[in-house]
Amino acid sequence: MLYRDMMVLQAWFSPAFPIGAFSYSHGLETAIQEGLVSEKASLTSWISYLLTDGSGWNDSLFLKAAYEKSEGANDLCISFCSSEERYKETIELGAAFTRSVNSSYKMKLEDGLAYPVAVGLAAREYNLDLQLTMQSYLQAFAANLISVGVRTIPIGQQAGQDCLASLLTVIEHMKNDLIKADLKWLGSATFMSEVMSMKHEKANPRIYRT
Repeated sequence: MLYRDMMVLQAWFSPAFPIGAFSYSHGLETAIQEGLVSEKASLTSWISYLLTDGSGWNDSLFLKAAYEKSEGANDLCISFCSSEERYKETIELGAAFTRSVNSSYKMKLEDGLAYPVAVGLAAREYNLDLQLTMQSYLQAFAANLISVGVRTIPIGQQAGQDCLASLLTVIEHMKNDLIKADLKWLGSATFMSEVMSMKHEKANPRIYRT
């Protein structure tokens, strides 16, 4: 069963899965433009804080809440979007993910789901392991932002892999806290990331949607 879960999750979080995650930078494009993220070390630090103290942590809790069918998880997830672009990102990714799993995996997820909520509901319906799903989601989250850094700073692909290797350890250390946490543990201390997302709304020119 675990091997099946791993294959499904690898498919869902593969760059080939048609949700277009590569077109969203989560405000990182502006952080790079303003010199806040400029090389491997600062990129690793930026993403690490998002994982442990920002949107990565909160997304995991919303995913878990959806998996456990906590009432109001989707509305609360949407309300946590701190800017227009954060709202656009989670809704558009959620819509694309919903369309794909409904078509390819014969599910019946409803419209209007935030991305982590859609993943949580799909994982529950497909009877996937919750902890493995959260870890896979966070790895994909980190990998997508690393890709932004590789292309935009730019740094080399080997530096990107070094960054990911460091962040896998961060994700591994998060698992014990996540498995016992619930929505009462929501919170964010990554204020600069939120500000960069807001500033990106008026950035011109720009490469990424957010």
